[in-house]
Amino acid sequence: MRIHRTVRLALTTTAVAVTALSMVAVPALAGTRSAKTSGDPYLTADNRLNKSATIGGAGSTFAAPLQNAAQAAYEARTPNATINGYQAVGSGTGESDILKKVVDWGGTDVPMSQTDIYQKEPSGFNIRASAFLEVPIALGGVAIPYNISGLNSKTPLTFTASVLAGIYEGHITNWNSSAIQGLNPKVKLPDSKIVVVARADSSGTTYIFTNFLRSAAPKVWTTQPSKTPLTLPTGGVAGSGNAGVAADIENTPNSIGYVEYSYVLLNPSLLKGVAAIVNKAGKALTPSLAGIAAAAAAKPNITAANFSIDWQAGPIAYPIAGYTWAVIWRGNQTSDAQGTLLVKYLDWLSHSGAVDGTTAGQDVAALQGYVPLPANIQALARATLLKVTGSHGQVLLTSNGG
Repeated sequence: MRIHRTVRLALTTTAVAVTALSMVAVPALAGTRSAKTSGDPYLTADNRLNKSATIGGAGSTFAAPLQNAAQAAYEARTPNATINGYQAVGSGTGESDILKKVVDWGGTDVPMSQTDIYQKEPSGFNIRASAFLEVPIALGGVAIPYNISGLNSKTPLTFTASVLAGIYEGHITNWNSSAIQGLNPKVKLPDSKIVVVARADSSGTTYIFTNFLRSAAPKVWTTQPSKTPLTLPTGGVAGSGNAGVAADIENTPNSIGYVEYSYVLLNPSLLKGVAAIVNKAGKALTPSLAGIAAAAAAKPNITAANFSIDWQAGPIAYPIAGYTWAVIWRGNQTSDAQGTLLVKYLDWLSHSGAVDGTTAGQDVAALQGYVPLPANIQALARATLLKVTGSHGQVLLTSNGG
């Protein structure tokens, strides 16, 4: 049977709304106020630049609401810094762009591997993964919104991983199927065909979603987690980026899909139906900051090589969560001035503010529907950025103007 896929671009009213809301949701800034009371000399100096510089990034749409808001906040507090608007083009394209040096950092929800390099860059066999560093910048969850015509229930529908896998495999095709109805006995579900929505582009959000399916329902979802676009059941819709998927769910009756949690918070129409997902402890939970934080706490020591928040235990852990990363060159910066701005911005982005009220990137993240990075992950980001070197082998992240 031939698979039919409808692909739509992410430039929709929903996508525009996400960008606009992200930009206005910047907290009141403390300007360039000193962070001396924090005892963190690097965070104190993250807004000090001796030379003007401009940087830009592209990639993960999972990270886009944070990047849009954070860049505005950082530029407002940092003389000499210009950050070009973040291009939300998907994790796969973000990796390609950093390999080609089109951008200063690539955003991805799955740290870039040697295999990724071989696949994305024609000269990739001459580039080693060790030439790059992966900086954790945000922790978020994947929500499962649905749009069911005529459904009046105020209680969210419940899904297990097995049922979601069955829907995406095309084995469960109608909303009133026994598998879905059995989980939601008090809800009158329509006899309507399910429209499955997924990503059209290479996506870290897809990886996080399929990693959940593979971990929690391995007998149903037999393939390994992947960024690759999914093969959808007949009539499925593929959207470009998280914004495109959000718009497709919003505009398609009887649809279901997956998006990073911020896109639900920033699109109130999606709040009409957000699924409760059964976790490993058997509890059905809708996404929340507390639930995402609990999932991450069950696996505290992530690294770029061991990054997945798998099927974790714990009664309050929301089961679909993950980190997003900035991929940067270890050396080979376009210039020392740009490299210095890059590491200072990413250091500020990956840290919470000082006790004197200075706003930092993870404070912005909390307002965008992300969970602030745990302290040990903030430390991992700092340690990673201290490995970035300039034209003479010097460390670019310093506690002075740079």
